Amino acid sequence: MNKPAHPLYEQWQLALPLTPAPSVLYALVPVGVGTPLVECMTSYITRLAGAHCVFPGVLMRKVIAPFAENSLGDGRGAAAMHIRDGKSTGAFNSTQQTASNAVRVLESLTRRGGLRLLTMLTWAKVFPLFGLIRPMRAWCPCCLEEWRLADHMLYEPLLWAIQAVKVCPQHDRLLETHCPMCSKTAPWLAWQSRSGYCPHCQGWLGSSETKQKEHEREGAWLHWCADQVGSLLALAPTTTNAPSRSRIEEGLPAILEQMSQGRKMTFARLVGLSPKMVGDWFYHQQLPSVENLLRVCFAVNLSLQDLLLEKQFVCSLRSKETLPLWESRHRRASRGFWKSEQIRQKLETIALSAQIPPPSLKAVARQLGGDPHSLKTYHPGPSQAISDRYAAYMSAKKLATEQQLCAEVQEAVRQLIEQNIPPTGRNVALVLSKPGILRSSVVREARRSAIRERQNTGNQSKEFPEKAKSIV
Repeated sequence: MNKPAHPLYEQWQLALPLTPAPSVLYALVPVGVGTPLVECMTSYITRLAGAHCVFPGVLMRKVIAPFAENSLGDGRGAAAMHIRDGKSTGAFNSTQQTASNAVRVLESLTRRGGLRLLTMLTWAKVFPLFGLIRPMRAWCPCCLEEWRLADHMLYEPLLWAIQAVKVCPQHDRLLETHCPMCSKTAPWLAWQSRSGYCPHCQGWLGSSETKQKEHEREGAWLHWCADQVGSLLALAPTTTNAPSRSRIEEGLPAILEQMSQGRKMTFARLVGLSPKMVGDWFYHQQLPSVENLLRVCFAVNLSLQDLLLEKQFVCSLRSKETLPLWESRHRRASRGFWKSEQIRQKLETIALSAQIPPPSLKAVARQLGGDPHSLKTYHPGPSQAISDRYAAYMSAKKLATEQQLCAEVQEAVRQLIEQNIPPTGRNVALVLSKPGILRSSVVREARRSAIRERQNTGNQSKEFPEKAKSIV
């Protein structure tokens, strides 16, 4: 075989390839984009902190907040990046400027786009801020348990953060807001947040236990709301033109004309809402809350998607058997429901039960669908018994915890002295499992008492006599 006189060789490119600049934080992929269970922004921040093996509070304070201060050039905007007590962290999932700032900062730090889909910013023009996001965290225990057993990524969908959504559309059960272990509520983003766990007691929030379902009519309404909001969230990635305020300003009059020929009082009666509220929509151009908008759509057999994204639609009033479901609670309360003997018997049963831990009056009122004030007003005796039993339990629990912490500190002091190390607050904190317990005045006094006791026995003076006197 003849070889060519001038063989061809591979051409080498000696120039270095262009590589993108590295990101400050991992380019974590959001969960569920384009589905009704898209991840919320606070869940993304929690998972991002977990990927870097730090608490969300540390990530926000040490990385995100300083970067926001330099990039945004707005002191107040950067200050909103701090968690603090966590009560205002729901704003990261909403339509506020805080959510917009968080999207800009995190997209810069991770170099990953599309993070606005983890918030309600797409619908900022049609949904008012009031009543949009729950102030405290909510979750479906069945979803968390299924994901854990299937080794699925634990996260919190944006759907759970919407205040109008009360049930899980997959399991038809009410969303939980109180930890089953410590009965506390939690903010959307706390210093030690972990998806699926309580930030206070670190207890697991998932459960395979299915609670009793709501009334059939009530359940149909709640499930419909969850489906409508979930469908809207799933459409966000494909919605090129976000709906403007004019969609509401044009859509509501169209519904009014079809249902009541323009008569606002008749329309309010048909959909089961306050005439004053309906009047504010039309006369003062106020935007209805998400829940009230859902009530109108439910009453007239119209999907929320058609109202916000379609220019023309046809409405038809639902039957009286299913309308209006949201008025039954008010009627029940006004007919003296809370004064009934049935409620008194339930309260007395709870007060005499041996349940550990005992429920608080607030938890009992939430279970019955009311408020603690009504229970204390109409049934002061059983209500006070429930409150006293809960207070006694919490007091005993606090005392037992303090004794355990004091014993741990005293043991730490003893170990340090035996190692000839001064038992200063800093040194003791290094030995403790949770250094933060030294913030308690009771625990600090236990440390000082342990040091004085060692001085009295003479052991401490032999080991480090000069330093011993300056510690207490």
